[in-house]
Amino acid sequence: MIPWEDVRFETWPPRQVGGQQVGPGPQGVKATHIPTDMTAFCNWERSQHRNRQIAMDMLVGGLTSPAFRGRIPQGEQS
Repeated sequence: MIPWEDVRFETWPPRQVGGQQVGPGPQGVKATHIPTDMTAFCNWERSQHRNRQIAMDMLVGGLTSPAFRGRIPQGEQS
């Protein structure tokens, strides 16, 4: 599990102005893991709290699974 202190969260408003289905407040979340500078973006859900959790899950997946990182470093292949 990643400590929350190692992650910086930023928010931004939706592309559209409010309406029946889009809230006017910030919903998108950008999560950055400070030690590795890995970043995850999420604006899929209407809830900022849900987007924050999805971005955090994406960071955990990227940091724990080599498949999410794109390639395995040469020294760690099995």
